[in-house]
This record gives sequence, C-alpha cells and structure tokens, in this order.
Amino acid sequence: MAVTVQCPTMGDILAGNQCLENFAGLGSTVYVGLKEDLTEPMKLTDGVYSTPKFKSGKGLYRFDCKDDAQQIQGSSLKNNKGFELTGHFVIDAVSKLTAKYSRSVNNLKLFFIFLDGEEDSQILYDPTRNVRFDDGGIKSDTGKEAKDERTTTFECKLGPVRYDHLYVTPPTTGGWDSLLANKATVMPGG
Repeated sequence: MAVTVQCPTMGDILAGNQCLENFAGLGSTVYVGLKEDLTEPMKLTDGVYSTPKFKSGKGLYRFDCKDDAQQIQGSSLKNNKGFELTGHFVIDAVSKLTAKYSRSVNNLKLFFIFLDGEEDSQILYDPTRNVRFDDGGIKSDTGKEAKDERTTTFECKLGPVRYDHLYVTPPTTGGWDSLLANKATVMPGG
C-alpha cells in the first residue's frame, strides 16, 4: 500500500507579519522529560507537538541554565531527507550534581523543551527516534584560574525530523513548571 504524504501549503513570509522583531537566542530554562514517563507519544501537527501527558507521579525536570547560552539549530539533510536538529545548553556549574545528571542525560531516552520568547517553546522530540549525545556532546570544564567559569555544556542531536524547528504546545495553565515531576501527584493505583 502506498503512503500518501502531503507537503505543507506554501505561503508568504512577510516582514509585516513578523513585526520586524526576531530576537535571537532562547530562554535560560530547559525542561527535560523521559520518553518512558509519557502516557502516550505526543502528536505532531504542522510542526507543533501536543502538550506532553505524563504517567502518575511523573513529569518534567527543570535545568536552570546560563543566560544567553541556549540554542537550537536546524539543518537540512539533502533533498527529501528531512532535517537534523542540534540543541545546545550550558549549566553554570561543575559539581557532584551536574556529574550525576550528565550521566543520566547521556544514557536515558529524553526529550528537551526550550523556552523561545514569551509564548513559544521549542522541543527536541520524536516518538520513534532518540535524542543523542555524540562523542564530546557533554563537556565539563572547571576552568584554570579564578576568573574562569565552571560550566557543563550539553550538545544533543535529533534527526531526521520533518521540520527544521519543532514546537510544543505549553500547558494551558501554570506553564511548564506545572508539569514538574516534583509537583506530580501519585494517583491511587499509579
């Protein structure tokens, strides 16, 4: 049976529709979720995923990151091959806690939500493909001198995906913090 795929309808990208403002960079908070904690895969419609729904007692984890250091880049993978996304975030610390969580991030099947302005959120997620950290994708640096910074840098990749940036619908009330695992309640029998 042949698969029918429909490309998005083309339209104009006009400066007037963008209000001539296109601020670079992403917010300083990154939310991390485990794919196995979802009750069902998120649904993708026109480049926007549905709000994640979590199993009882599960939820997102919040990483407070360095200001002006988060980024998502989308790159094409040849004609008709989709895109690869690269996510980048930096934590202003090298500690026992960052070492522990770096190990988790390197080994678990995760998705990442990045705040993009006041209304949008971008996501690195695919229901069948996993976000990966290639060799050197997680780096920590204690610095040498007192003036140096101590940072843990994460660079992850996801691909191929259908769009050069993927968005996710935030919760209708309470923002992403309302889905934090430490606020989740365990339902009876859950």
